[in-house]
Amino acid sequence: MEKLNGQAEAFCRKYLQCMDPDQAAAMAGCADGYAVLETKMVRRRLERMREAAAGQVHREDVVRRLAQLAFGRVNDAARLALHSEEADLETLDLSAVAELKVTDKGGVEVKLIDRIRALEALYGLLSEEKAEGAGELYRVLTEAAGEEGGWDDG
Repeated sequence: MEKLNGQAEAFCRKYLQCMDPDQAAAMAGCADGYAVLETKMVRRRLERMREAAAGQVHREDVVRRLAQLAFGRVNDAARLALHSEEADLETLDLSAVAELKVTDKGGVEVKLIDRIRALEALYGLLSEEKAEGAGELYRVLTEAAGEEGGWDDG
């Protein structure tokens, strides 16, 4: 099995995080992300990394994440939209944000994820196995409610 150099390996890790060849190349110190992405060794490595990651995601993880999206707070997104000049992006939870846009006047326009779609997806998962799913949803939601801040809109 051929081994990638450190730069190509870093490119693969960064590419799977952002799915943007140019951005991944810049973060990994490569010149041309599209050229790196076209190499057979990198494509094989990405496939192996995807397979390994897919094996690590479980149904419970998906249910928990959908519940967070459907019921999560949007306070940090509102803070960014209202006070963008003061916002520290590293400390904000922007998981409910689907899109950010800087307006012509310098403000920030924030588009949130579609909570109805998240609820529909969550419902679809739970409908597959009603008895097990309902108990799992209840457990996930009670865990989410017990976390710092819970999932109320306050």
